[in-house]
Amino acid sequence: MDRSVDSLWSSRSRAFWRDSLPYIRYMAQSGLPGVTIMLLFAGLAGYARLLHHLPEAFPYTLVGVIFLTPIVCWSPLRTWLREADIVFLVPRESQMDRYLRRSFRYNGLAGAAAAALFCAIYLPLYVHGPGKLQALPLLAAVLILKLINTAAAWRERVLVSSSARRGFRILRWIVTAVGLAALLQTEVWKSAIYAVIAVMFFALLYSRSARYRFPWLTLIGEESRTRRRYNTFFSSFTDVPSESNPVVRRRYADWMASRISYRNQHAFVYLYAHTLIRTELGGIVLRLLGLGVVSGSLAAESGLFLGWGAAAVCLLFVWLTGIQLSSLVQSHRHSVWRHVYPLPDRSRLSALLKVDRTASLLLTVILWLPHAILLTAQGDMVQAAAAILLSLVYVLGLRPRRIKRYFSSGADDED
Repeated sequence: MDRSVDSLWSSRSRAFWRDSLPYIRYMAQSGLPGVTIMLLFAGLAGYARLLHHLPEAFPYTLVGVIFLTPIVCWSPLRTWLREADIVFLVPRESQMDRYLRRSFRYNGLAGAAAAALFCAIYLPLYVHGPGKLQALPLLAAVLILKLINTAAAWRERVLVSSSARRGFRILRWIVTAVGLAALLQTEVWKSAIYAVIAVMFFALLYSRSARYRFPWLTLIGEESRTRRRYNTFFSSFTDVPSESNPVVRRRYADWMASRISYRNQHAFVYLYAHTLIRTELGGIVLRLLGLGVVSGSLAAESGLFLGWGAAAVCLLFVWLTGIQLSSLVQSHRHSVWRHVYPLPDRSRLSALLKVDRTASLLLTVILWLPHAILLTAQGDMVQAAAAILLSLVYVLGLRPRRIKRYFSSGADDED
């Protein structure tokens, strides 16, 4: 039996994707891939139309920085490590460099491919704008920046102080954004000098900060968060046995739950509201909301498919946020305390529907606002009205049926 760290990495990777395969199948059967493909085709058509009708004052560099910075700076690392490894793998810490090389190859190749794809998407727009570099030099520069950020992200992981890790990460994103702006707007030699100075600056900062030989707890925590995100996503389509979610204090959203009165009949409303606000599910919904607002604004601004494409984008993100909100049905389904405390368990479905309806309506209004403003300004009032009316039909008519069906199937399983 091969007991090398290389074989351990391979076996854990295979086990994760083998266990995830049934959930991926359920996700594929839901129709999400088909809708995503339709959105991509609509986006490509809108992008082509934008390229043929670019205004003179179009912010080429700003769009490039906003579009490329996240994919260049974001450097996830799947290590498959678990909490028990603190006991069983620490004696083999001297061999973990080989283990990490597998993780760097696994994530590095995927990250480089994603950066190259994003750069290729931006290139037609860049050619219409400043266009100071040819396609291949720009692609090479973006890949080099990606490699530098991957190395810097690892140096941040080994830092002892969590506040230092957050501070360096924010600073790295800002410096990278400025570097991309320089790359897209100025001569190559100026960008190269800036990059060299930035690398030397960060190397000095990292060298003066306390760090671990191997950041076991940081890597285990990162892997645990990644698994929870997968579980939260998959739980929108089927019942997924998942680990407990950590509680995150989101002060900007606490006011919504604080409006719930402390009464016996509101116990489950209070519970589901805080579950949505303070767990990873709330973070996913907020990130999806931000992406929807940005995508909707761009689609509405470009008048995608005479405004009907923009309305479709609004409906798509209302549907996607609804899929994520459906994960609430899985929350507390198997909790023992429901049978211990004298709470009205029969009111659980009505509380779930109330929280889902309130959250869905709030998200729908926020997603529709860019369309209401931009489409109306262009005279596409019918399209803007169609977007909100169809969204309300989905939220108030179709979603409650889906939630009830999903809830009933889970209740049958419990029985």
